[in-house]
Amino acid sequence: MGFDTNFDDNKVSRKHFLTGSIIAAFAPFQALASMSGEVTIDDVKNAEKLSGISMSDEQRKAVLAMYKGSRDGLDEIRKKGLSNEVPPAFNFVPHGKKPKPGTRTSVKVNTPRKFTKPNNDEDIAFLPLTELAELIKSKQISCVQLTDLYLSRLKKFGPKLKCVISLTEEHARKRAAELDEELRKGKYRGPLHGIPYGLKDLFAMKEYKTTWGAEPYKNQVLTYNSAVVEKLESAGAILVAKTSVGALAFGDLWFDGLTLNPWNSKQGSSGSSAGSSSGTAAGLFGFSIGTETLGSIISPSQRCRVTGLRPTFGRVSRFGAMALSWTMDKVGPICRTAEDCALVFAAIHGADTKDPMTVTYPFEYREITNWKNLKVGYVGKELPGKVIELLQGLGAKVEKVSISDNPNGVDEVLSIEAASAFDDIIRDGRVDSMKGSLWPPIFRASSLLTGVDYIQAMRARTQLMNKFEAELQDYDVILAAETGDSLLVTTNLTGHPQIYVPLGLNENKRPIGVSVFGRLYREDQILGVAAAIQKIKQAHRLKPDLSTLV
Repeated sequence: MGFDTNFDDNKVSRKHFLTGSIIAAFAPFQALASMSGEVTIDDVKNAEKLSGISMSDEQRKAVLAMYKGSRDGLDEIRKKGLSNEVPPAFNFVPHGKKPKPGTRTSVKVNTPRKFTKPNNDEDIAFLPLTELAELIKSKQISCVQLTDLYLSRLKKFGPKLKCVISLTEEHARKRAAELDEELRKGKYRGPLHGIPYGLKDLFAMKEYKTTWGAEPYKNQVLTYNSAVVEKLESAGAILVAKTSVGALAFGDLWFDGLTLNPWNSKQGSSGSSAGSSSGTAAGLFGFSIGTETLGSIISPSQRCRVTGLRPTFGRVSRFGAMALSWTMDKVGPICRTAEDCALVFAAIHGADTKDPMTVTYPFEYREITNWKNLKVGYVGKELPGKVIELLQGLGAKVEKVSISDNPNGVDEVLSIEAASAFDDIIRDGRVDSMKGSLWPPIFRASSLLTGVDYIQAMRARTQLMNKFEAELQDYDVILAAETGDSLLVTTNLTGHPQIYVPLGLNENKRPIGVSVFGRLYREDQILGVAAAIQKIKQAHRLKPDLSTLV
């Protein structure tokens, strides 16, 4: 559900996105399927050049006869229609060391005691979720008041940043009043009670548009709620805005323009969780929800200096969300702090029968107190912000490790599935209405490759998962500078979790940060490391100057 070209100082990802092809379907000689009219022997000869297979005349005749039957069947499937929400008949399961199965969810954060409400609205707007929750629980601010505060900021700054596609004002005001009434009656739903949030506009919310950021779907209204909306509503969170998303989850350009970085309005926010990251950084809601297929939570979190968690594949239901890659899409929170992410993740994780690839594993978050029991590694050069020294000061043993780059071609599994997900608008030409998008040529290039290519890439993915698990050895977490370069791509393919932690500015006034990667289904460990760093660095207290927005 999203990937991006805007990775700062990430040569691997730039190379990947600018040179990688995206391949599309499951029929042999798919190039022929894109042709209209009668297919001939000459067409088969031309297709040979694209497939890399050479044939004799007799072989071409046999292929042509078989192909015509295959095409008739595939055309029947397309005529009947396959909506984006229909998944393929297989599940992806990450390989590697896993915790024992279980359903326990428990989060213990450092909730401030006797926390006093700041005197002005702007200071309130930029509070971490943990502190906003204390204000609600102690009734220093009502759900209605906090919702009004964020709606006001959304109306003022949302259009300037182009980070909002739809305000859900009517829903938000009604829900806030209901939650205040619950508090008056002594019902408190937990730390998300009354907290306004932003939702990437890939998720269905009935009665509001779900545009996917793309011209062909800009008026789409779905009649049901996504699983994430239902879970967050049950937890007491209040949806105030559907945030901008790069068209069909690519980058930060959507049908109404470019989403901007609040820290630098001359710069896009990166994508494709563009509006969620931009709005969180600008203090337009208490937290937000993003998605990632290959960088779309981590990259905009880096650009906008917020904390983004990409959970293990299958941890959070994608029901009601646009599919880009069924075996790589992931859903996660974008917040001010790691502990905020822990609270949101606790509310949304778990298996869902409507998303057959989801699983339930325990999630028990606690502050790390015994660092000697945690084995920490890092890759690349010395980490920014003296993070190694910081962790060593806490008692951790930090060692340099070596992780191989992922081999070329493995990430084409994303591309195959993406083109399949949007086969209909490729064929009827609506894909061309997305001005400035890179999808049209990528999708068309994808249609020239075969189902065999897909299976080969998936087989190579199996090798990658096994190799990565072996290179992890017995390390619990791995740290890397910024987005993690090739490790971001690798772990999106293997399914392992990652969190991005902003560290503020270096001596050259350049924003810096680190990524923490973890074991499958051990979000608690990477969140614990991130929280410890933030407790010392306090970079999440910094605020962008929004007075420069025009």
